[in-house]
Amino acid sequence: MFIPIRSRKPNRNTMTTAPPAGMDAEPRKRQFAGHRPCTNRSAHHVDRGFALSSLAPFALVLVLALAGTSDASYETQGPSFVTEPPSRVEFTNANGGRVDCTVRGNPLPTVDWLAADGGSITNILGIRHVLGNGTIHFPAFEAEAFRQDVHWAIYKCSAVNSVGAVVSRDVTVRAVVNQRYDPEVQNPSGFPGNNVLMRCIVPSFVRDHVTVTSWLQEPVFNIYPSTMGDGKYHMLPTGELMIINITRSDAQMTYRCRTHHRLTQDTVVSSNVGRLQLTEIRGSMPPIINEKLVYMSARLKDTVVIPCVAYANPTPTNRWYYNRNQREEPIEESSGHYVVRDGSLIIQSVAENDAGSYMCTASNSEGSETLEIRLTVSAPLSVHVQPTIQTVDLGKSAYLTCTASGFPQAALYWLKDGQPLRTGARVRTVSSERISVTSVAREDRGMYQCFVRNEYEMAQGIAELRLGEIAPQLVYRFIEQTMQPGPSVSLKCSAAGNPTPQISWLLDGFPLPQNDRLLIGQYVTVYGDVISHVNITTVKPEDGGEYECIASSRAGEARHSARLNIYGLPYVRPMSPVSAVAGKQLYIKCPVAGYPIESIVWEKGDVKLPTNMRQRVANGTLFIDTVQRSADEGTYTCTARNKHNFTSHRSVEVRVLVPPRISPFFFGDGVMEGQRTQLMCTTSQGDQPFNITWLMDEKPIQVRPSDGGTSVSSVQTVAAAAAAAAATVETSNGIQISDYPPFSSILTINSVSASHSGNYTCQISNVAGLAEHSTSLSVAGWCPEKN
Repeated sequence: MFIPIRSRKPNRNTMTTAPPAGMDAEPRKRQFAGHRPCTNRSAHHVDRGFALSSLAPFALVLVLALAGTSDASYETQGPSFVTEPPSRVEFTNANGGRVDCTVRGNPLPTVDWLAADGGSITNILGIRHVLGNGTIHFPAFEAEAFRQDVHWAIYKCSAVNSVGAVVSRDVTVRAVVNQRYDPEVQNPSGFPGNNVLMRCIVPSFVRDHVTVTSWLQEPVFNIYPSTMGDGKYHMLPTGELMIINITRSDAQMTYRCRTHHRLTQDTVVSSNVGRLQLTEIRGSMPPIINEKLVYMSARLKDTVVIPCVAYANPTPTNRWYYNRNQREEPIEESSGHYVVRDGSLIIQSVAENDAGSYMCTASNSEGSETLEIRLTVSAPLSVHVQPTIQTVDLGKSAYLTCTASGFPQAALYWLKDGQPLRTGARVRTVSSERISVTSVAREDRGMYQCFVRNEYEMAQGIAELRLGEIAPQLVYRFIEQTMQPGPSVSLKCSAAGNPTPQISWLLDGFPLPQNDRLLIGQYVTVYGDVISHVNITTVKPEDGGEYECIASSRAGEARHSARLNIYGLPYVRPMSPVSAVAGKQLYIKCPVAGYPIESIVWEKGDVKLPTNMRQRVANGTLFIDTVQRSADEGTYTCTARNKHNFTSHRSVEVRVLVPPRISPFFFGDGVMEGQRTQLMCTTSQGDQPFNITWLMDEKPIQVRPSDGGTSVSSVQTVAAAAAAAAATVETSNGIQISDYPPFSSILTINSVSASHSGNYTCQISNVAGLAEHSTSLSVAGWCPEKN
């Protein structure tokens, strides 16, 4: 199957070939150089050499959608919210509104908006616009354009990158059609000496958005909300006006209420006026409370005023109780938390344990009546999942704990990458707040969220589960194919691993040729697998050969190769110059196309190979062991032949690079404090130019010019510092380094002290490799302090 790749022709650099396996350097092993005991032991030294296979072949591929480079994988970060949309967004049709969702992550997450059923939200011209910056914009609209599925709906924001996915809490969007409203003041009735409540009735269609802000006793006396009132008037936080100990003169007053619309910012005063209806009582009457059960709600630390108004003669006395465990306990005012004033219960800075049932009993000589008030207290919800980032190796266990604050908490649940967490034998909920993942597998990596909700709001916390380093594994490989010229073909490799691997392609060990018929595409799935295709349109015989995909990361690499055979005459593709490292192995594969091929022959100087025991030819590949410059540098030619004696040949230039070799050096025995000592580091072979670096205890020696100039950063090499300041540099520790290009450098300590004890290393590098030699300095007559 041919898979189309929306791509342009990739850029490629010409690379020389050298076998990655044959040129691998021995792992570095440096000796730990701590302080030595006070014995005059002989100094020891270690010599290491490294070959740089920096000229190994690779192909640069066009990346269509790649989540960062594999070398920076641990800089990847799952999506999280910078600005999470609130639980509720309200606006009027006259103004329109917007909901913002800002996210972060590496790679930058893709933001999408979802409906309550999980479907994606799309643009509706003039009604709803989903912007590229993660914002939903609702333009202003006429009343007749109101759409309940758009303007009165639940949305949520999702963010996805190669690490995983997260979703926001539900966002309730309420667009309010702007309508005029007129608050109405009730005319309460009461007995002289009683308290009465005057209410401001707001129409239901705006009640959720309108607040009673003050009362006006005409003509000019304003009454505002307060905790205690002034003894005559008490405007409650909930908007009612309590008139205390009413008299006949109160019946002569008129009242209006003033309201504020928080969406339009309009202030509206009631058009009608309220009057107190005074009722004369000629006889005694027991208390009457019109409402027997009242529900109230408050936010944590609010001040709550609970009125208790009874009509009675004589004037009743109110007593307050708290219903605790089916027992009525009198309210204690001694702490100051509860205050009873003018018959009302005032709770200062309400707490969670203030929620419950309160009883007000109004009584006089004729009897009593009881009012029950059920108070709920809420606090903003907040959720945190610990640990926020957890790295776990495959097969190990991971635990996540959800810590929620705020109340009430009606429900707690978990999501994994934006979907309900699927539990089973490995993924279990130890409790509602804690989950465990045993025998961690690849599919367990990603984003975990804990959600807590109640009737007012919801909140969520995010944690990322990362996998420890996993060497790349090829999960899909292309197969060998044999075909006639003309059709199109697609070669596919898919790899998994951590960090996310990169896939590169070779053809017979060389970068893929550049032409308009060959395209390379690569992308990373949301699960972190990398998929790469090589698409070839209208294949020709010269497209044949052994294709190889290489999935690599810092954790390792995986390779797969298979031949693509296209019927046709032999064709040897051009070969770039090859660099080999002296002493290492070199192999060169003859890049032959055409099918079938009868034989492949290698020659050097018209002499058929092999000519010695170091050379061998197998399946068209030339191998040379222990490369030597004098014997192996030169021009090599491979010739491919079919059974009809049609041939094709190409030549390749092989250049042999010689890595440096350091002549051994060491400190003398019994170096005493105050003495002078010196090391000379020189290379006895290798190709110029050389770069010489000195290290002490595995850290580059920080140097400054000998004239007392500015210090050179310790990450710079001594050779670079010496070049900037003649031939000599000096450290703040009394170490002097003299550079004698191009082969040597001398380290001198003019007056040895205890601080100079340690391991000294000289590194010399060139284009072919790096060599290093180490020796330790033990200062005689000095002992480190014992702990």
